[in-house]
Amino acid sequence: MRGSSKLVRFSLLGALAAAFTLSGCKKEQSSSSANDVVRQEPGPSGLMTVDGMYTYVADMGMFEDCATGEKLPVATEGDNAELERAYASSGVEPGSPLLVTVDGRLDLRRKVDGSGRDNVLIIERFVRVRPRETCGSMTPVALENVGWTLLELNGKPIVVTSEATAPYLELNATKKSAYGFGGCNRFFGSYDTAEHQALTFSAIGATRMACPKGMNQEQELLTVLGETTRYEIEGSKLLLYGHDTVVARFQARNLLKPD
Repeated sequence: MRGSSKLVRFSLLGALAAAFTLSGCKKEQSSSSANDVVRQEPGPSGLMTVDGMYTYVADMGMFEDCATGEKLPVATEGDNAELERAYASSGVEPGSPLLVTVDGRLDLRRKVDGSGRDNVLIIERFVRVRPRETCGSMTPVALENVGWTLLELNGKPIVVTSEATAPYLELNATKKSAYGFGGCNRFFGSYDTAEHQALTFSAIGATRMACPKGMNQEQELLTVLGETTRYEIEGSKLLLYGHDTVVARFQARNLLKPD
């Protein structure tokens, strides 16, 4: 799954490591989308919000990720019972696929037949169903005016201790400004998309707080932004590339109102 152009090198990277005082991390108000959401309580931190086609046959749920096409068995735990109830009351024919949105995570588990191990989708929070839609009918997520929550840096999952410290990136189409949160400090700058799927950042600055955790991850994010040469959007995910290598993955969280 759940499942991208060269920034000017940041002169502030050295500054981020100097002149700090050990104060607590500044709390960030995380934003969330309420459009068509059936259950709106916050999901656990570090999860992926994914769209996919869900089917339920012979007491077993299967999920096909809209972004990747990967098919995954659904574990009978977490918020799975709520998903099953929504499927049963949606009006679709039993065994037919239904487009759903969930907050979930993957877990590698032994197959039922004992022949090996395979990924299983654990539903931590059921979000909504869309009975009259399919993956193909979904409106593609735009690069700009969307809140992008960081999922992965250089192939490593992001470590998040709370929603308030979840790193994110936002691109304002009107101002052509890039800004976000690295886990401890806010960062800001400008970006350019002059060519198709090209993406570069420049004039990046940041606040100068120090936090007991997450500073290395934050610096890696700033470095990754400096290595970005292009982007791709797969479903609700944003991939940043450093030439031919994926250097960061983000998940769309909410639409932002342009200034």
